[in-house]
Amino acid sequence: MSPLSATSSSNTACNVLVVEDDRFFQQAIKKGLSMVLPRCHVAVFPSTFLAMQSMPAGASPYQMAIVDLELPDGDGVDIIRYLVKHHPDTPIMVLTVANNERRVLEAVRAGATGYVVKGDVSLSITKALEQLISGLHPISPSLAGYFLKLAGRESLGSGENPIERLTPRELHLLREFAAGKSYREAAESMNISITTVRTHTTNLYRKLGVRSGLRALSVAKEHGLI
Repeated sequence: MSPLSATSSSNTACNVLVVEDDRFFQQAIKKGLSMVLPRCHVAVFPSTFLAMQSMPAGASPYQMAIVDLELPDGDGVDIIRYLVKHHPDTPIMVLTVANNERRVLEAVRAGATGYVVKGDVSLSITKALEQLISGLHPISPSLAGYFLKLAGRESLGSGENPIERLTPRELHLLREFAAGKSYREAAESMNISITTVRTHTTNLYRKLGVRSGLRALSVAKEHGLI
């Protein structure tokens, strides 16, 4: 289960970093967060410089980050790289107008765990935040093809079908994730503990040669599993 999911269910306060220079989207993000994390404190910064100043290299002051890529004084990808380097457990969702392949893959490779295009009617900001909090990876559906291509570039070893390496339990779990279920929901469906779900997840990532749920699902789709 995502640490943010536990925070949401326990109603514990948390801090959220928002790097966004557009006032409309600043308010839209705040409104979405107020609905899914009522007690969260939202720190909004309109520039790369101010956002970086708020993040010391020690303990992370934030439990989640929403980052625009097109900022007035720099590139949001630099913020993602900094967070991943110094605070690797912080979920990072990109919210931007940039929807070209180069930018999407650049952000994901840097460490973004979600990527939502501004104005996407099929995935609202609130819904995307709910998914991120649940430990899922919010992605605008129009970008799916980019992630299939990214999965195709992943090194999978000797050319054997990586799906064949998975145990029945791991295959079951992968299908649960493909259905959009969180760690907790998958655990309940499979009648196992969340700790066991995490163990299976680590094993299936290793066997598929990937580092995230997005790439695991892409590999599964590529091989016709889901």
